[in-house]
Parts: sequence; structure tokens; C-alpha cells
Amino acid sequence: MASALRALDLVERTVIALLAGAALGLACLAMVSRYVLPGLVLDWTFELTIFATIWATFIAGARLAGRGEHVRVDTLLGILPATPRRLLVVLAGAAGLAMALFLVWSGWIVVEEAQRWDERTTSTLRLPLWGYYLSLPVGMALLAFHLAVRTLGVATGRTADDLGHHEL
Repeated sequence: MASALRALDLVERTVIALLAGAALGLACLAMVSRYVLPGLVLDWTFELTIFATIWATFIAGARLAGRGEHVRVDTLLGILPATPRRLLVVLAGAAGLAMALFLVWSGWIVVEEAQRWDERTTSTLRLPLWGYYLSLPVGMALLAFHLAVRTLGVATGRTADDLGHHEL
């Protein structure tokens, strides 16, 4: 299981880096072309930048939440004894898992509607919007997976630190 999680971590980090790099490159291209070649219309650069940024954000958010590295208020957890702390972490994980699964389901409905209506972007590329909307159910499915692994690890005592810092 640990080797599969390490492989998934590598894939996620690689995809996040590629998407973030693409977003940065496209933003730079848009800025340079605006001043160097103002007659050249690259109306699709901002659109692709947003697509790449949103996909990277959902993937990174799922990864961080699964590793317990997201921003959260853990003042109460820091002063509680181990058993109540573990219980609260498991309850929060279960609530997060339920919300992530709900967003997978509702996000998929949005993707299907966008496909059914053939929604497209307004740029010259006319990209189908379902590719953008798909970032929500995919990101939330990753989040659900990471939260399930993390919550099970905390519940069974396999996670080293109930406050969220664990090694893969």
C-alpha cells in the first residue's frame, strides 16, 4: 500500500508541476504578446491558464488534505489527550469524505449537463467546458481517496501524528 501511495504522490506532484508550469508559461505568453505583438489576438491564453490553474489547485488540494498539510484550526487538537484528539480527527475525516463524495456526484451532474448542452468557451478555441468542470469531480474523488486513507490510518493508529503530519 505504501508503494502505491508513493507512486500516486509522484504522479500527482508531476501533474501539478506540469499544470502550474503551463499556466505560468501561458500567462507570460499573454503578457509578452500584448506588448510585443499587440495585433496578434491570443484570447485563449487566459482561458487555458484558468483551466490549468483550476486543475492544479484541485489536485494539490486533495494531496495536501490527504497528507494533513492543509490550513486548519488545530488549537483544540493540540491540547486534547490522544484518544479524544484521534476521535475528532476521524470525525472530521468522515465529514470531509462525505462532502467530497457529494461534490463528486454533483460535479459529475454538471459535467454531464455541459456535454449534453455542448457548452464551450468564448475564445477562438471554443473548448468544451466539460473539461474544465471535470476538475471538480476528479479533484473531489482524489480528496475522498486521500481522506479515506488518512482517516483509516488515524482510526487504526497507523498514522504517526494525529495532527496530520505523516510520511508516505
